[in-house]
Amino acid sequence: MEAPCDYQLAVADYWDGRPAMEPTVWVPGLPLQMTVAAPSNSDLVVSSSGRQQLKLVDEYDQYAVQVFERAAESLKERVEEMETKMHLFPPSMGDLADHYAAPKVVSIGPYHHGRTTALQEMESVKHAAACHFVKATGRPIQEVYWAVCTVAEEARAHYDAGKLRGLGDDDFKPMMFLDGCFLLQYMQFWCRESGGDEDPDMDPSLYNAFSSIDRPILSDVVLLENQLPWVVIDALLSFLPPPGLDMETLIGRVKQTLQTRQVRYFDAPTLDYKPPHLLGLLRHHIVGSNDTKKSEPELSERAKELSVSVSAMELAEIGIEITATKATREGAELRNMGVRRSAYLTGELFLAPLSLNDANATFLVNMAALEQCTTPDFFGEDEEKSAVCSYLCLLGMVTDSEEDVQQLRKKGILQGGAGLSNRDALDLLNKLENRLRPGTHYLSTMILIQNYKTDRWKRIQFHKFHYNHRKAIFLTFSGIAGFASFLGTLKSLK
Repeated sequence: MEAPCDYQLAVADYWDGRPAMEPTVWVPGLPLQMTVAAPSNSDLVVSSSGRQQLKLVDEYDQYAVQVFERAAESLKERVEEMETKMHLFPPSMGDLADHYAAPKVVSIGPYHHGRTTALQEMESVKHAAACHFVKATGRPIQEVYWAVCTVAEEARAHYDAGKLRGLGDDDFKPMMFLDGCFLLQYMQFWCRESGGDEDPDMDPSLYNAFSSIDRPILSDVVLLENQLPWVVIDALLSFLPPPGLDMETLIGRVKQTLQTRQVRYFDAPTLDYKPPHLLGLLRHHIVGSNDTKKSEPELSERAKELSVSVSAMELAEIGIEITATKATREGAELRNMGVRRSAYLTGELFLAPLSLNDANATFLVNMAALEQCTTPDFFGEDEEKSAVCSYLCLLGMVTDSEEDVQQLRKKGILQGGAGLSNRDALDLLNKLENRLRPGTHYLSTMILIQNYKTDRWKRIQFHKFHYNHRKAIFLTFSGIAGFASFLGTLKSLK
Protein backbone atom coordinates (compact mmCIF):
# COMPACT_ATOMS: atom_id res chain seq x y z
CA MET A 1 0.00 0.00 0.00
CA GLU A 2 1.49 3.37 -0.97
CA ALA A 3 0.62 6.74 0.58
CA PRO A 4 -0.14 9.75 -1.66
CA CYS A 5 2.90 11.67 -2.83
CA ASP A 6 1.97 14.97 -1.11
CA TYR A 7 1.41 13.07 2.12
CA GLN A 8 4.87 11.53 1.95
CA LEU A 9 6.42 14.97 1.35
CA ALA A 10 4.55 16.38 4.34
CA VAL A 11 5.81 13.56 6.52
CA ALA A 12 9.37 14.08 5.28
CA ASP A 13 9.22 17.82 6.00
CA TYR A 14 7.90 17.18 9.45
CA TRP A 15 10.55 14.53 10.09
CA ASP A 16 13.36 16.95 9.26
CA GLY A 17 12.09 19.69 11.57
CA ARG A 18 10.72 17.83 14.60
CA PRO A 19 12.50 17.94 17.98
CA ALA A 20 14.59 14.97 19.10
CA MET A 21 13.11 12.25 21.36
CA GLU A 22 9.54 13.28 20.47
CA PRO A 23 7.02 10.41 20.78
CA THR A 24 5.99 9.02 17.41
CA VAL A 25 3.13 7.04 15.92
CA TRP A 26 3.31 4.54 13.02
CA VAL A 27 1.20 5.26 9.95
CA PRO A 28 -0.06 2.04 8.27
CA GLY A 29 1.35 1.64 4.79
CA LEU A 30 4.58 3.55 5.41
CA PRO A 31 8.01 2.24 6.42
CA LEU A 32 8.62 2.25 10.16
CA GLN A 33 11.22 5.02 9.88
CA MET A 34 8.62 7.32 8.32
CA THR A 35 6.60 8.14 11.43
CA VAL A 36 4.86 11.30 12.52
CA ALA A 37 4.70 13.01 15.84
CA ALA A 38 2.06 11.86 18.24
CA PRO A 39 0.08 14.64 19.97
CA SER A 40 1.43 15.54 23.41
CA ASN A 41 -0.90 16.21 26.35
CA SER A 42 1.38 19.02 27.52
CA ASP A 43 1.23 20.96 24.25
CA LEU A 44 -0.60 24.23 24.74
CA VAL A 45 0.06 25.62 21.29
CA VAL A 46 -0.15 23.61 18.09
CA SER A 47 1.17 25.17 14.89
CA SER A 48 -0.93 25.24 11.75
CA SER A 49 1.49 22.84 10.06
CA GLY A 50 1.14 20.48 13.02
CA ARG A 51 -2.67 20.57 12.86
CA GLN A 52 -2.54 19.91 9.14
CA GLN A 53 -0.17 16.99 9.70
CA LEU A 54 -2.38 15.42 12.38
CA LYS A 55 -5.39 15.86 10.12
CA LEU A 56 -3.60 13.99 7.34
CA VAL A 57 -2.68 11.23 9.73
CA ASP A 58 -6.27 10.96 10.92
CA GLU A 59 -7.59 10.78 7.35
CA TYR A 60 -5.02 8.19 6.41
CA ASP A 61 -5.85 6.13 9.51
CA GLN A 62 -9.49 6.11 8.47
CA TYR A 63 -8.50 5.01 4.96
CA ALA A 64 -6.27 2.25 6.37
CA VAL A 65 -9.07 1.00 8.62
CA GLN A 66 -11.38 0.80 5.61
CA VAL A 67 -8.76 -1.16 3.66
CA PHE A 68 -8.29 -3.61 6.52
CA GLU A 69 -12.04 -4.00 6.99
CA ARG A 70 -12.51 -4.70 3.28
CA ALA A 71 -9.73 -7.31 3.41
CA ALA A 72 -11.32 -8.95 6.46
CA GLU A 73 -14.73 -9.00 4.77
CA SER A 74 -13.21 -10.44 1.59
CA LEU A 75 -11.52 -13.22 3.59
CA LYS A 76 -14.81 -14.00 5.35
CA GLU A 77 -16.59 -14.30 2.01
CA ARG A 78 -13.90 -16.61 0.63
CA VAL A 79 -14.16 -18.89 3.66
CA GLU A 80 -17.97 -18.98 3.39
CA GLU A 81 -17.74 -19.89 -0.30
CA MET A 82 -15.04 -22.54 0.08
CA GLU A 83 -17.37 -25.46 -0.62
CA THR A 84 -18.72 -24.01 -3.88
CA LYS A 85 -15.51 -22.65 -5.40
CA MET A 86 -13.71 -24.19 -8.36
CA HIS A 87 -10.42 -24.55 -6.52
CA LEU A 88 -6.88 -24.63 -7.79
CA PHE A 89 -4.58 -27.46 -6.74
CA PRO A 90 -3.28 -26.54 -3.26
CA PRO A 91 0.39 -25.45 -3.12
CA SER A 92 0.76 -27.40 0.13
CA MET A 93 0.65 -30.64 -1.87
CA GLY A 94 3.91 -29.73 -3.57
CA ASP A 95 5.17 -31.56 -6.64
CA LEU A 96 2.10 -33.81 -6.79
CA ALA A 97 0.60 -31.14 -9.04
CA ASP A 98 3.09 -32.06 -11.77
CA HIS A 99 1.35 -35.40 -12.30
CA TYR A 100 -2.13 -35.05 -10.80
CA ALA A 101 -3.39 -31.52 -11.54
CA ALA A 102 -3.51 -30.97 -15.32
CA PRO A 103 -5.82 -32.84 -17.75
CA LYS A 104 -4.30 -34.90 -20.57
CA VAL A 105 -7.15 -35.45 -23.06
CA VAL A 106 -10.06 -33.11 -22.21
CA SER A 107 -10.34 -29.78 -20.43
CA ILE A 108 -13.45 -28.84 -18.48
CA GLY A 109 -13.77 -25.20 -17.53
CA PRO A 110 -11.33 -22.34 -18.17
CA TYR A 111 -8.26 -23.26 -16.09
CA HIS A 112 -6.68 -25.55 -18.72
CA HIS A 113 -8.77 -24.72 -21.78
CA GLY A 114 -6.85 -25.44 -25.00
CA ARG A 115 -3.43 -25.52 -23.37
CA THR A 116 -2.15 -28.52 -25.31
CA THR A 117 -2.74 -29.96 -28.77
CA ALA A 118 -4.55 -32.97 -27.31
CA LEU A 119 -6.95 -30.71 -25.40
CA GLN A 120 -7.62 -28.65 -28.54
CA GLU A 121 -8.42 -31.78 -30.55
CA MET A 122 -11.15 -32.74 -28.07
CA GLU A 123 -13.03 -29.49 -28.79
CA SER A 124 -14.56 -30.98 -31.93
CA VAL A 125 -15.90 -33.89 -29.85
CA LYS A 126 -17.46 -31.33 -27.49
CA HIS A 127 -19.31 -29.75 -30.42
CA ALA A 128 -20.59 -33.17 -31.50
CA ALA A 129 -21.67 -33.95 -27.92
CA ALA A 130 -23.55 -30.64 -27.76
CA CYS A 131 -25.29 -31.41 -31.06
CA HIS A 132 -26.49 -34.84 -29.86
CA PHE A 133 -27.46 -33.52 -26.43
CA VAL A 134 -29.67 -30.79 -27.90
CA LYS A 135 -31.28 -33.33 -30.25
CA ALA A 136 -32.04 -35.56 -27.27
CA THR A 137 -33.82 -32.70 -25.49
CA GLY A 138 -36.13 -31.99 -28.43
CA ARG A 139 -35.76 -28.26 -27.73
CA PRO A 140 -34.32 -25.48 -29.93
CA ILE A 141 -30.61 -24.93 -29.41
CA GLN A 142 -31.24 -21.25 -28.60
CA GLU A 143 -33.43 -22.25 -25.65
CA VAL A 144 -30.89 -24.69 -24.23
CA TYR A 145 -28.00 -22.27 -24.73
CA TRP A 146 -29.94 -19.42 -23.12
CA ALA A 147 -30.53 -21.55 -20.01
CA VAL A 148 -26.76 -21.82 -19.58
CA CYS A 149 -26.33 -18.08 -20.19
CA THR A 150 -28.75 -17.27 -17.36
CA VAL A 151 -26.48 -19.05 -14.82
CA ALA A 152 -23.17 -18.07 -16.45
CA GLU A 153 -22.61 -15.10 -14.13
CA GLU A 154 -23.11 -17.28 -11.05
CA ALA A 155 -20.84 -19.94 -12.54
CA ARG A 156 -18.15 -17.39 -13.29
CA ALA A 157 -18.16 -16.20 -9.68
CA HIS A 158 -17.15 -19.70 -8.55
CA TYR A 159 -13.85 -19.57 -10.46
CA ASP A 160 -10.66 -17.81 -9.43
CA ALA A 161 -10.99 -14.24 -10.73
CA GLY A 162 -7.30 -13.97 -11.54
CA LYS A 163 -7.43 -17.01 -13.81
CA LEU A 164 -10.40 -15.56 -15.74
CA ARG A 165 -8.87 -12.16 -16.33
CA GLY A 166 -9.09 -11.45 -20.05
CA LEU A 167 -11.75 -14.11 -20.67
CA GLY A 168 -14.90 -12.33 -21.83
CA ASP A 169 -18.48 -13.56 -21.69
CA ASP A 170 -18.41 -14.22 -25.43
CA ASP A 171 -15.87 -16.96 -24.73
CA PHE A 172 -16.97 -18.02 -21.25
CA LYS A 173 -20.65 -18.73 -22.00
CA PRO A 174 -20.02 -21.02 -25.02
CA MET A 175 -17.37 -22.79 -22.97
CA MET A 176 -19.87 -23.51 -20.18
CA PHE A 177 -22.42 -24.75 -22.73
CA LEU A 178 -20.07 -27.04 -24.65
CA ASP A 179 -18.32 -28.43 -21.56
CA GLY A 180 -21.66 -29.04 -19.85
CA CYS A 181 -23.09 -30.93 -22.83
CA PHE A 182 -19.91 -32.99 -23.18
CA LEU A 183 -19.87 -33.86 -19.48
CA LEU A 184 -23.51 -34.94 -19.45
CA GLN A 185 -23.09 -37.07 -22.56
CA TYR A 186 -20.07 -38.75 -21.00
CA MET A 187 -22.02 -39.34 -17.78
CA GLN A 188 -24.78 -40.87 -19.90
CA PHE A 189 -22.14 -43.13 -21.48
CA TRP A 190 -21.28 -44.46 -18.00
CA CYS A 191 -24.96 -45.21 -17.34
CA ARG A 192 -25.29 -47.53 -20.35
CA GLU A 193 -26.48 -51.09 -19.92
CA SER A 194 -23.88 -53.40 -18.39
CA GLY A 195 -22.06 -55.81 -20.65
CA GLY A 196 -20.39 -53.20 -22.85
CA ASP A 197 -23.19 -53.02 -25.44
CA GLU A 198 -23.65 -49.73 -27.20
CA ASP A 199 -26.26 -47.38 -25.82
CA PRO A 200 -29.13 -47.32 -28.35
CA ASP A 201 -29.89 -43.71 -27.34
CA MET A 202 -26.35 -42.48 -28.03
CA ASP A 203 -24.85 -41.72 -31.42
CA PRO A 204 -22.44 -44.54 -32.39
CA SER A 205 -19.61 -42.17 -33.36
CA LEU A 206 -19.84 -40.34 -30.04
CA TYR A 207 -20.03 -43.67 -28.19
CA ASN A 208 -16.85 -44.85 -29.93
CA ALA A 209 -15.08 -41.56 -29.14
CA PHE A 210 -15.83 -42.06 -25.45
CA SER A 211 -15.12 -45.78 -25.45
CA SER A 212 -11.68 -45.48 -27.07
CA ILE A 213 -10.27 -43.29 -24.26
CA ASP A 214 -12.74 -43.98 -21.48
CA ARG A 215 -10.39 -44.12 -18.48
CA PRO A 216 -8.26 -41.13 -19.54
CA ILE A 217 -11.45 -39.06 -19.84
CA LEU A 218 -12.63 -40.25 -16.41
CA SER A 219 -9.25 -39.36 -14.90
CA ASP A 220 -9.53 -35.87 -16.38
CA VAL A 221 -13.11 -35.05 -15.39
CA VAL A 222 -12.37 -35.81 -11.71
CA LEU A 223 -9.42 -33.40 -11.50
CA LEU A 224 -9.81 -30.56 -9.01
CA GLU A 225 -8.85 -27.91 -11.58
CA ASN A 226 -11.07 -29.46 -14.27
CA GLN A 227 -14.52 -28.97 -12.77
CA LEU A 228 -17.76 -27.34 -13.93
CA PRO A 229 -20.08 -25.57 -11.46
CA TRP A 230 -23.11 -27.73 -10.73
CA VAL A 231 -25.47 -24.84 -11.57
CA VAL A 232 -24.53 -25.40 -15.23
CA ILE A 233 -25.21 -29.15 -14.94
CA ASP A 234 -28.56 -28.46 -13.27
CA ALA A 235 -29.55 -26.01 -16.01
CA LEU A 236 -28.87 -28.62 -18.71
CA LEU A 237 -30.36 -31.56 -16.78
CA SER A 238 -33.72 -29.78 -16.70
CA PHE A 239 -34.01 -30.29 -20.49
CA LEU A 240 -33.54 -34.07 -20.50
CA PRO A 241 -36.79 -35.98 -21.07
CA PRO A 242 -37.82 -38.60 -18.47
CA PRO A 243 -36.29 -40.65 -16.98
CA GLY A 244 -33.35 -38.26 -17.32
CA LEU A 245 -29.84 -39.15 -16.21
CA ASP A 246 -29.50 -42.23 -13.99
CA MET A 247 -27.27 -40.58 -11.40
CA GLU A 248 -27.48 -43.53 -9.00
CA THR A 249 -26.00 -45.91 -11.57
CA LEU A 250 -23.28 -43.41 -12.47
CA ILE A 251 -22.18 -43.01 -8.86
CA GLY A 252 -22.33 -46.75 -8.16
CA ARG A 253 -20.21 -47.65 -11.18
CA VAL A 254 -17.57 -44.98 -10.62
CA LYS A 255 -17.37 -46.05 -6.98
CA GLN A 256 -16.73 -49.63 -8.09
CA THR A 257 -13.69 -48.58 -10.13
CA LEU A 258 -11.71 -48.14 -6.90
CA GLN A 259 -11.76 -51.90 -6.36
CA THR A 260 -10.86 -54.88 -8.52
CA ARG A 261 -13.12 -57.32 -6.67
CA GLN A 262 -16.45 -55.78 -7.53
CA VAL A 263 -19.84 -56.93 -6.36
CA ARG A 264 -22.17 -57.98 -9.15
CA TYR A 265 -25.07 -55.87 -7.92
CA PHE A 266 -24.81 -52.72 -5.85
CA ASP A 267 -27.32 -50.70 -3.92
CA ALA A 268 -28.05 -47.29 -5.41
CA PRO A 269 -26.96 -44.38 -3.20
CA THR A 270 -29.40 -41.90 -1.73
CA LEU A 271 -29.15 -38.62 -3.61
CA ASP A 272 -29.53 -36.20 -0.70
CA TYR A 273 -26.52 -34.00 -1.40
CA LYS A 274 -26.23 -30.92 -3.61
CA PRO A 275 -22.64 -30.94 -4.89
CA PRO A 276 -20.49 -28.04 -6.07
CA HIS A 277 -19.30 -30.11 -9.06
CA LEU A 278 -18.82 -33.69 -10.27
CA LEU A 279 -15.73 -34.36 -8.14
CA GLY A 280 -17.60 -33.20 -5.04
CA LEU A 281 -20.54 -35.47 -5.85
CA LEU A 282 -18.37 -38.56 -6.34
CA ARG A 283 -16.21 -37.88 -3.28
CA HIS A 284 -19.28 -37.53 -1.07
CA HIS A 285 -20.64 -40.94 -2.05
CA ILE A 286 -17.28 -42.73 -2.22
CA VAL A 287 -16.49 -41.63 1.33
CA GLY A 288 -19.98 -42.51 2.53
CA SER A 289 -22.02 -40.81 5.20
CA ASN A 290 -23.02 -41.92 8.66
CA ASP A 291 -26.57 -40.99 9.62
CA THR A 292 -26.06 -41.90 13.27
CA LYS A 293 -23.16 -39.87 14.57
CA LYS A 294 -20.93 -41.99 16.78
CA SER A 295 -19.14 -40.47 19.74
CA GLU A 296 -15.46 -39.77 19.29
CA PRO A 297 -13.17 -42.09 21.28
CA GLU A 298 -11.52 -40.56 24.32
CA LEU A 299 -7.94 -41.15 25.36
CA SER A 300 -7.65 -43.53 28.31
CA GLU A 301 -6.99 -41.83 31.65
CA ARG A 302 -4.08 -44.19 32.18
CA ALA A 303 -2.40 -43.12 28.94
CA LYS A 304 0.55 -40.81 29.57
CA GLU A 305 1.00 -39.84 25.92
CA LEU A 306 -0.54 -40.11 22.48
CA SER A 307 1.56 -41.35 19.58
CA VAL A 308 0.69 -39.47 16.39
CA SER A 309 2.16 -42.23 14.20
CA VAL A 310 3.06 -45.91 14.42
CA SER A 311 4.89 -48.14 11.98
CA ALA A 312 3.72 -51.40 10.50
CA MET A 313 6.44 -53.18 12.49
CA GLU A 314 5.25 -51.68 15.78
CA LEU A 315 1.66 -52.68 15.03
CA ALA A 316 2.81 -56.24 14.36
CA GLU A 317 4.78 -56.31 17.63
CA ILE A 318 1.83 -55.24 19.77
CA GLY A 319 -0.50 -57.66 18.01
CA ILE A 320 -2.55 -55.38 15.75
CA GLU A 321 -3.03 -56.94 12.34
CA ILE A 322 -3.85 -54.79 9.28
CA THR A 323 -6.97 -56.15 7.56
CA ALA A 324 -9.29 -55.14 4.73
CA THR A 325 -12.95 -54.35 5.31
CA LYS A 326 -15.37 -56.58 3.43
CA ALA A 327 -17.09 -55.12 0.39
CA THR A 328 -20.83 -54.71 0.78
CA ARG A 329 -23.57 -54.08 -1.74
CA GLU A 330 -22.78 -50.37 -1.37
CA GLY A 331 -19.09 -50.99 -2.01
CA ALA A 332 -16.24 -50.46 0.44
CA GLU A 333 -16.55 -46.89 1.74
CA LEU A 334 -13.34 -45.07 2.61
CA ARG A 335 -14.69 -43.82 5.94
CA ASN A 336 -14.77 -47.42 7.26
CA MET A 337 -11.48 -47.42 9.15
CA GLY A 338 -10.60 -48.03 12.76
CA VAL A 339 -9.38 -50.55 15.34
CA ARG A 340 -11.13 -53.69 16.66
CA ARG A 341 -10.03 -55.80 19.61
CA SER A 342 -10.26 -59.57 19.69
CA ALA A 343 -10.94 -61.56 22.83
CA TYR A 344 -7.37 -62.91 22.91
CA LEU A 345 -3.97 -61.37 22.23
CA THR A 346 -4.55 -59.51 18.98
CA GLY A 347 -6.52 -56.71 17.38
CA GLU A 348 -7.21 -55.35 13.91
CA LEU A 349 -6.56 -52.09 12.10
CA PHE A 350 -9.12 -52.28 9.30
CA LEU A 351 -9.06 -50.21 6.11
CA ALA A 352 -11.11 -50.21 2.92
CA PRO A 353 -9.60 -52.23 0.03
CA LEU A 354 -8.28 -50.27 -2.93
CA SER A 355 -7.12 -50.91 -6.48
CA LEU A 356 -4.15 -48.54 -6.66
CA ASN A 357 -3.56 -47.99 -10.37
CA ASP A 358 -2.59 -44.66 -11.92
CA ALA A 359 -6.18 -43.61 -12.66
CA ASN A 360 -7.35 -44.33 -9.13
CA ALA A 361 -4.27 -42.62 -7.70
CA THR A 362 -5.28 -39.50 -9.63
CA PHE A 363 -8.83 -39.79 -8.28
CA LEU A 364 -7.68 -40.20 -4.66
CA VAL A 365 -5.15 -37.37 -4.82
CA ASN A 366 -7.75 -34.95 -6.18
CA MET A 367 -10.38 -35.98 -3.62
CA ALA A 368 -7.80 -35.32 -0.92
CA ALA A 369 -6.93 -31.98 -2.54
CA LEU A 370 -10.62 -31.04 -2.50
CA GLU A 371 -10.79 -31.79 1.23
CA GLN A 372 -7.70 -29.67 1.81
CA CYS A 373 -9.31 -26.72 0.02
CA THR A 374 -12.85 -26.91 1.39
CA THR A 375 -12.29 -27.86 5.05
CA PRO A 376 -10.34 -25.22 7.00
CA ASP A 377 -10.39 -27.15 10.29
CA PHE A 378 -10.48 -30.92 9.98
CA PHE A 379 -11.12 -31.41 13.69
CA GLY A 380 -13.92 -28.87 13.85
CA GLU A 381 -15.96 -30.39 11.01
CA ASP A 382 -17.78 -33.64 10.31
CA GLU A 383 -15.41 -36.59 10.15
CA GLU A 384 -16.51 -37.43 6.59
CA LYS A 385 -15.13 -34.10 5.31
CA SER A 386 -11.57 -35.28 5.91
CA ALA A 387 -12.04 -39.03 5.39
CA VAL A 388 -9.93 -39.36 2.22
CA CYS A 389 -7.00 -37.52 3.84
CA SER A 390 -7.31 -39.74 6.94
CA TYR A 391 -7.41 -42.89 4.80
CA LEU A 392 -4.35 -41.94 2.75
CA CYS A 393 -2.42 -40.82 5.84
CA LEU A 394 -3.09 -44.17 7.52
CA LEU A 395 -1.94 -46.04 4.41
CA GLY A 396 1.20 -43.91 4.31
CA MET A 397 1.80 -44.47 8.03
CA VAL A 398 1.97 -48.26 7.67
CA THR A 399 4.16 -48.29 4.52
CA ASP A 400 7.81 -47.60 5.27
CA SER A 401 9.27 -50.00 2.73
CA GLU A 402 8.39 -51.98 -0.37
CA GLU A 403 7.93 -55.02 1.87
CA ASP A 404 5.17 -53.15 3.71
CA VAL A 405 3.44 -52.46 0.40
CA GLN A 406 3.69 -56.15 -0.48
CA GLN A 407 2.15 -57.04 2.89
CA LEU A 408 -0.79 -54.73 2.12
CA ARG A 409 -1.26 -56.64 -1.12
CA LYS A 410 -1.25 -59.97 0.75
CA LYS A 411 -3.81 -58.60 3.21
CA GLY A 412 -6.10 -57.60 0.32
CA ILE A 413 -5.96 -53.87 1.06
CA LEU A 414 -4.09 -53.09 -2.17
CA GLN A 415 -5.80 -55.15 -4.85
CA GLY A 416 -4.92 -56.18 -8.38
CA GLY A 417 -1.66 -56.79 -10.15
CA ALA A 418 -1.85 -54.25 -12.98
CA GLY A 419 -1.58 -51.13 -10.82
CA LEU A 420 1.35 -49.18 -9.47
CA SER A 421 4.52 -51.08 -8.65
CA ASN A 422 5.53 -51.46 -5.02
CA ARG A 423 8.12 -48.71 -5.43
CA ASP A 424 5.65 -46.31 -7.10
CA ALA A 425 2.98 -47.03 -4.48
CA LEU A 426 5.49 -46.46 -1.68
CA ASP A 427 6.65 -43.13 -3.15
CA LEU A 428 3.07 -41.91 -3.63
CA LEU A 429 1.85 -42.89 -0.16
CA ASN A 430 4.91 -41.38 1.54
CA LYS A 431 4.43 -38.10 -0.34
CA LEU A 432 0.78 -37.98 0.60
CA GLU A 433 1.48 -38.72 4.26
CA ASN A 434 3.94 -35.80 4.38
CA ARG A 435 1.75 -33.32 2.49
CA LEU A 436 -1.77 -33.98 3.78
CA ARG A 437 -3.37 -32.88 7.02
CA PRO A 438 -4.56 -35.95 8.95
CA GLY A 439 -8.28 -35.80 9.61
CA THR A 440 -10.68 -36.79 12.38
CA HIS A 441 -10.73 -40.50 11.42
CA TYR A 442 -6.93 -40.57 11.61
CA LEU A 443 -6.91 -39.02 15.09
CA SER A 444 -9.64 -41.38 16.29
CA THR A 445 -7.66 -44.36 15.02
CA MET A 446 -4.50 -43.18 16.80
CA ILE A 447 -6.47 -42.79 20.05
CA LEU A 448 -7.82 -46.34 19.69
CA ILE A 449 -4.30 -47.69 19.09
CA GLN A 450 -2.98 -45.82 22.15
CA ASN A 451 -5.84 -47.12 24.30
CA TYR A 452 -5.09 -50.63 23.02
CA LYS A 453 -1.46 -50.28 24.11
CA THR A 454 -2.46 -48.83 27.49
CA ASP A 455 -5.23 -51.29 28.37
CA ARG A 456 -3.50 -54.45 27.11
CA TRP A 457 0.07 -53.85 28.15
CA LYS A 458 0.43 -57.28 29.81
CA ARG A 459 -0.86 -59.11 26.74
CA ILE A 460 1.32 -56.90 24.55
CA GLN A 461 4.45 -57.84 26.50
CA PHE A 462 3.67 -61.52 26.04
CA HIS A 463 2.85 -61.06 22.35
CA LYS A 464 5.93 -58.90 21.76
CA PHE A 465 8.19 -61.55 23.30
CA HIS A 466 6.55 -64.22 21.14
CA TYR A 467 6.76 -62.03 18.01
CA ASN A 468 10.43 -61.08 18.42
CA HIS A 469 11.59 -64.58 19.40
CA ARG A 470 9.20 -66.73 17.39
CA LYS A 471 12.01 -68.37 15.42
CA ALA A 472 13.90 -69.33 18.57
CA ILE A 473 10.69 -70.55 20.19
CA PHE A 474 9.87 -72.61 17.12
CA LEU A 475 13.33 -74.15 17.06
CA THR A 476 13.16 -74.88 20.80
CA PHE A 477 9.84 -76.65 20.57
CA SER A 478 11.01 -78.48 17.46
CA GLY A 479 14.08 -79.64 19.35
CA ILE A 480 12.00 -80.76 22.32
CA ALA A 481 9.62 -82.64 20.04
CA GLY A 482 12.55 -84.26 18.27
CA PHE A 483 14.19 -85.26 21.53
CA ALA A 484 10.91 -86.70 22.83
CA SER A 485 10.55 -88.67 19.62
CA PHE A 486 14.11 -89.97 20.05
CA LEU A 487 13.38 -91.09 23.62
CA GLY A 488 10.18 -92.81 22.47
CA THR A 489 12.10 -94.67 19.80
CA LEU A 490 14.80 -95.65 22.29
CA LYS A 491 12.19 -96.93 24.71
CA SER A 492 10.51 -99.05 22.05
CA LEU A 493 13.85 -100.63 21.10
CA LYS A 494 14.47 -101.60 24.71
